[in-house]
Order: sequence, then structure tokens, then C-alpha cells
Amino acid sequence: MRDQPRKLLAGIAGLSLKELPGAQICCGFGGTFCVKYPDISTRMAADKVKDVESTGAGTLLAGDLGCLLNMTGRMTREGRAIQVRHVAEVLAGMADGPAIGQPGKSR
Repeated sequence: MRDQPRKLLAGIAGLSLKELPGAQICCGFGGTFCVKYPDISTRMAADKVKDVESTGAGTLLAGDLGCLLNMTGRMTREGRAIQVRHVAEVLAGMADGPAIGQPGKSR
């Protein structure tokens, strides 16, 4: 599933989509991959963070919670100010609360 979320997001006023370079490349989490190969996993996540930053976007959207948790963890450790959200949060109009990995009141 690739085009469907993009079509839905395109209908949200004020939202501008920027495709991530290498969007289909793994973030390095991959179940037990990050445990078995932590050095490789860390490098993959760091490379993905650089790609995210290169877009100039203030928010990273994706549909896989494992990837989102991995990315927010890496960005937090690197001191990045990019918010991380699940596509469903934005589509449901729930993007006014704390982003994934950010402190705040739970819903």
C-alpha cells in the first residue's frame, strides 16, 4: 500500500507532502535485526535521519509504528527537532497532541 495514504493526505488543508529520498529503504529496526546487528541498525537509522532532514520537513509521517519508534528514538538521541507521527493521527485530526516519543499528556 503506497498511493492510498498519499491520496488521503493530499486532501488535508495546509499539509504539504515531500517524498523522502529512499523512502522504501529500511530504517534498521526490522524486528530482531536491531538486536542482532545493532551497529548496522544504528547506521541505517542515522542515514534515514539525514534523508529526513534533507527534505526540510518539520514532521515525519509513516504508517509503521516500529519504524516511527526507531526514527523518533534516533532523532531524539541526535537532538533533532523533527516531529514523528503516524499517518492515521494526521488523517484522524489528532495531530494536536504530543508527537510520538515526546513528553506530554497521554490520550
